Amino acid sequence: MSQFKTRSERHEYLRQQKAKKAKRIVPVLGTALAVTPAVMGMNTVKASAAEMGQTQDQAAFIEQLGASAMQVSSSNDLYASIMVAQALVETGFGSSTLSAAPYYNLFGVKEYSGGPSVYMNTQEYLNGQWVTMSEPFAVYNSYGESFLDHANVMRNSYYAGAWKSHTSSYQDAAVYLTGRYATDPGYAGKLISLIQMYNLTRFDTPGAGTAIEATTTAAVVADQTQSAQPEAQVAPQASGQAYTVQDGDSLWSIAQKFGTSVDQLLASNGISVDATIIPGQQLTV
Repeated sequence: MSQFKTRSERHEYLRQQKAKKAKRIVPVLGTALAVTPAVMGMNTVKASAAEMGQTQDQAAFIEQLGASAMQVSSSNDLYASIMVAQALVETGFGSSTLSAAPYYNLFGVKEYSGGPSVYMNTQEYLNGQWVTMSEPFAVYNSYGESFLDHANVMRNSYYAGAWKSHTSSYQDAAVYLTGRYATDPGYAGKLISLIQMYNLTRFDTPGAGTAIEATTTAAVVADQTQSAQPEAQVAPQASGQAYTVQDGDSLWSIAQKFGTSVDQLLASNGISVDATIIPGQQLTV
């Protein structure tokens, strides 16, 4: 498939190889990021309130993506962790106009076959440099529909090296996708860093959603119990203390353990969002 200059052309070719089981009915409205107000289709969309507001909270956004990714990945031999990381990279944690209502496009999927679309600026890595291009992006009724269409692309044999049954870990899948799914030479590093930072491998385990919900409920109950005790009995977590990274730790799990945020950990330790922590490393929490 070397004849395709960009992943956009390649993805559209792969999408057209599989017939859609149902037509998408989506509205396309103007956007501040569009090069021109040129859009196609003006149908009515019905979206849940949760989808409308999920970009306001990164943690909630990740959990919702994880729930959808688990459902889709389990029946398509894909890593949910990879899918969530891809969505985070593509949308800037849900901050992109394309990922919000009324577009719901989580993966930067293009639409060249006449379906509902909206033109927006995008960057492609061509001939060793980043080039700004105006491309038609597909629009969806919901995030779930975006995940399903993404899985449809990933199930093409061209991406077989990223399937669970053909790899030993999500790292293998991330490396395989670099230069294939995305033209960015640093794509694998970005995916792996996000998976480790936010412990996204929890979505690769069947039933993980139930475990996450139980853990969250337990944390709320514990917090309420502690709040009901006399103030003298509550020992607040000291800030600025040192913590030694253990095997299996991620920035996300450490932040949860000490009641802080990943952003605060990054700031306190002067590290970037694509940093990788290793066992034995000292962090300020």
